[in-house]
Amino acid sequence: MELKLNTVGKIKSIEIAGKFDIESTEEFESIFAKLVEPNPPVVAIDMNRLDYIDSSGIGSLIKSLNVLKNKKGKLILVGMKPMIQNVFKLAKLDMFFEILNADDFTKKYVTDDDDSDIDELLRRS
Repeated sequence: MELKLNTVGKIKSIEIAGKFDIESTEEFESIFAKLVEPNPPVVAIDMNRLDYIDSSGIGSLIKSLNVLKNKKGKLILVGMKPMIQNVFKLAKLDMFFEILNADDFTKKYVTDDDDSDIDELLRRS
């Protein structure tokens, strides 16, 4: 498994690539704990490059979801491959997780605030 931390706008993101199984849960949980220490309101797990997840990987995601809920935050799973999304649907986990494709995630959570100050000044003139 390969993990990569990103920031998309105001959202912290962990990109998971390869296999998310019992051998990689400890590393994921350690990185996740450090990421949520400052209480980010939204954390995204980018699963575009995730090829395989087993029950221990799913357990880590459930644990992460509960940690964020206790901190009044939100966990979003982004870009699942159809095979992995089917596992979540069969286990009825899609009722607990917010699961979005990359485009819907961008539309809903990523805003272009970079020019907002300029736009505001232009509106005043």
